[in-house]
Amino acid sequence: MRQVTRCRRACQADSVPGILAFRRFGRFRFALTAAIAAVGLIAACSTPVEEPQAPAPAPAPAPAPGDPHSLTFPRTATYFLNQQELPSVDELARYDVVVIDNEWANRKPREYFDELRHANPRLRLFAYVNVVDHPDQLGSEAYWANRYALWQYDQNGESAFPDSWLAHTMDGAPVSEWPESTMTNLTDQAPRINGQVFAEYAANWVVDDVWSAGVWDGIFLDVWGDRIYSANRDHWDIDSDGTDEPDDAIYGFGNPWERGVNLAEQIIRQRIPDAILIANGDRTLLAQQLDGRAWEKFADPRADRNPMFDIEQYASLTAEGDHRMPGLAMTIDRLGPAPHSAPDFQRARYFLAATLLQDGFWAPMGADYDEPAYFDEMDGGGLGSGYLGHPLVANPSPAALNDPYADGVGSLGHGLFRRDFEHGIVLLNTDGKAREVQLETPFRRLHGSLDPSTNNGATVTSVTLQPSDGLVLLRENP
Repeated sequence: MRQVTRCRRACQADSVPGILAFRRFGRFRFALTAAIAAVGLIAACSTPVEEPQAPAPAPAPAPAPGDPHSLTFPRTATYFLNQQELPSVDELARYDVVVIDNEWANRKPREYFDELRHANPRLRLFAYVNVVDHPDQLGSEAYWANRYALWQYDQNGESAFPDSWLAHTMDGAPVSEWPESTMTNLTDQAPRINGQVFAEYAANWVVDDVWSAGVWDGIFLDVWGDRIYSANRDHWDIDSDGTDEPDDAIYGFGNPWERGVNLAEQIIRQRIPDAILIANGDRTLLAQQLDGRAWEKFADPRADRNPMFDIEQYASLTAEGDHRMPGLAMTIDRLGPAPHSAPDFQRARYFLAATLLQDGFWAPMGADYDEPAYFDEMDGGGLGSGYLGHPLVANPSPAALNDPYADGVGSLGHGLFRRDFEHGIVLLNTDGKAREVQLETPFRRLHGSLDPSTNNGATVTSVTLQPSDGLVLLRENP
C-alpha cells in the first residue's frame, strides 16, 4: 500500500499546539488500467528517438475573454491541513489553489477570506472534506461544528450516528482505514434511514453544512475513489444481511461502493452546479460530475510511487478524462522539513516540470501538510504569479507529449520532454542519465534567491539536465 498523508486525528483536540494528525495509507494495490490512454509517456521513455533541433516557437495567440485556460503558468497550490492555525493572508495568497479544512469557515471571520481573495484575485479556495472516516471522538462543538452535524454528536460528546451506516463485518467487527476511526458504508446497499442511504446523507451535508458558508470555490473530496485500498478488512457486510461480501463484490467500477460514490457526486453536482469538485483517490472521472483529480506524492519514487505511471495517468486523465471542462488537476508533493538542499531543489524542479507538462496546479509541502513550501520556479524568482504566460499548446494530449517535439510541445527523445510558453519553456528529464539539450535560440535561467546555483540568471544556448530533473528557462525577448 502506498503512503499518503492527510490531517485526521486532530479532530480529537480543539487547539492544543502540536496535536497534528495525518493519514498514512499502508497497503498499495495499483494496476495499470484501461482508463489510461494506450499511447503514453512510458513508451516515449523506453523508445529511443533521435534528438531533434527544436524550431523557433511561434508566438502564442492572446487568450479570448472567458477562455477557460486563461490562467497563466505556473499554476501553484497548497494543501494545508493544520487544525490549530492558518498561515497569514500574505503567505496563503502566494498560491493559486488553497485547500484548507472546511471547519475554518466557522473559525475565521469572513474578512479573512475577503482579504485572501483581494491579495490574490487568481486564488481558488477549497474546503477539505472527508466523509469516509467516522472519528471515535471529537473536541468541542464550537471548534468542530460541521463534523458535529455530520457525525451527529451531542453536547456531551456522544454520537447518535446510525451504527448501520458504519462498516462492520457480519460478526460486528468494525472496518477501519485510519486509526481511531470507523469507515462509513458509502455503498448504495447501505441500509436506508429516513429514506436515504449514507451516500445521499453525506452529499447533502456537503451542500447544507459546508458549501453554505459562502466562502468556497470548490470541494476537495478526500478518500474518494472507486475502492478503499487501506481498509483493514477485505470482507464486510455492506447490506446488513448477515453475510460478508468479498472485496471484489464491494469495490471497483460499477460495484456498490463506486455506485454510492457516484450517487453522492450526482447530488452534489446537481445542488451546487458551479462548485469545483476535486477527488483525492483512485476515482473514475464520470459524466462530468467532477472537475478533476488530485495526485498525492506525485511521481515521487521515495514514496513508492512509479513516476512515469503517475505522469502518464495525470496527463491522460487531465486531457482526456470525462471531467467537467475546463477541469482542474492538482499534484501534491512533500519535500521534507524546510527543503533547502540541492537534492531538495532538484526534486522540486522535477515535480513542477512534470506538472507543467499538463495544465495542473502543483502543491509543494515540507515535512507534512502543515508546512507550505515555495521555490524560485513558482514565481520566477520574483517575476510574479503566472510569469511564464500561456502555453503554446493548451491541454496537450498524451499523444502530443509522446510525439517528437513540434509546435511547442513533445518529446526530445530518451525520456526528455519539452513544453513551450509565451515567456519561457520547461524541460523534464525522466531518463536515468544526464541529458544535454541544444536550444534553438538563447534562453535565460531564472534569477533566483533560493537556488542561485541553478537559477543564476545566465544566458544559455544549451543545458544539461541530470537524471530526474527539470528546468524552467525564460525567453530572452518574450
